[in-house]
This record gives sequence, C-alpha cells and structure tokens, in this order.
Amino acid sequence: MLLSELLIELSSKLDHKRVVSMIRAGGQISLIRSYLLHVQREDLSVVNEAVNELFVEEENYVHLRESIDDYDQFDQIGLAQRLENHNLLEFRRISAYLYKMCKRWKVSIELSNGRSSETAKAHRG
Repeated sequence: MLLSELLIELSSKLDHKRVVSMIRAGGQISLIRSYLLHVQREDLSVVNEAVNELFVEEENYVHLRESIDDYDQFDQIGLAQRLENHNLLEFRRISAYLYKMCKRWKVSIELSNGRSSETAKAHRG
C-alpha cells in the first residue's frame, strides 16, 4: 500500500507507461492497484489494460464492465478473446459486449447465444 501511495503522490511527475511496465515485469501489478485506479482517468492504454487485468484476476466483472464503459483505450479484441472462454458467465457476456463494440456481430451473437468458442472462432473477422 505504501508504494501505491507514494506513486499517487508523485503521479504528476511520473511516466505512467514506464511505471506499469516496470511493475508488470516484476509480476507485482496488484501492489499498485490504487495508483492504477488513480491514473486511469488519463485513459492510457497500458494503464487501462493493467486495471482490466486486475479486475479479471479478481473476478470482479462489475468493475471490469465499468472500466470498459468509461475508458476505451485498450486492446478490446484481445480482452474479448481472453474472456470468451472464462468460467463465469458474466465475463463471457462482457466478451460478447466487446465484440459488439468492435462491430464483430457474428462472434458477439454466437457468444450471446451460448455457443462454443470454436463456433465463434469460425465466424471471426
């Protein structure tokens, strides 16, 4: 928590992309959760992807959906592909929502109808 608080205090002087890449390299991204949420308002892709990754790890689909709706700078297709086979139904719904946002209607409909990801993969593109 102290690291995150320090980063928040210094946030106006930091390169957020560099901070995230350094912490991610150490595999400790959860240590700076508060910092990430604080700087997410700048809508940087590397920060948004780190926040979304945390929400997926925590299985927090409510906050993940809010993050997706509020901040659009991230790899939407990459996240959709990661979530389409998730054990929790809500994450598969978010995957279908992301495909819909990217106008990949066939894949979104296949996932919404509960069809397997193999069927959805055949319709990607």
